[in-house]
Amino acid sequence: MSGIINNQENVARVLFSPRMIVDGKIQPEAFRLRDSINEDYLSVMRMAFPTWKEDVGRIPQRKNRKLYGYAEMNVGEIRGIRLKGVRYDVRECPQSSFSSHAGIFISVHGEKLIGGNLLKGVQNAMEQDYLVLAIQRELVDIAQKKLRPL
Repeated sequence: MSGIINNQENVARVLFSPRMIVDGKIQPEAFRLRDSINEDYLSVMRMAFPTWKEDVGRIPQRKNRKLYGYAEMNVGEIRGIRLKGVRYDVRECPQSSFSSHAGIFISVHGEKLIGGNLLKGVQNAMEQDYLVLAIQRELVDIAQKKLRPL
């Protein structure tokens, strides 16, 4: 189990163009759990760690994704999102190459949201798509407030 992070702490969601940001506006895609790897959390960097910017610099860039910057987000504000049946949490997930690594975990009616998996409590994929978009929009609204281009 990952360790809990204090509500006063800030985390950085690293953003890549062109998929996550268009004309200075963060897209819901920036908070999508990837289906291809059954992703179960959104990666962020803990800004309280002195190495967090170095960690960001070590994230691989590819032809189709160029580092744009990051969105500074408060852990307490993320946890405070009120969306019916949805719970957001932020926990540490240190990795050998990224000591500041953490994750935003999302659950719906107690069931962990996982990219590519249909939730048991939804009727169909379209219903889940609408729910996921609402979940992403809440995070976009927080992230857009402190968008930091690099």
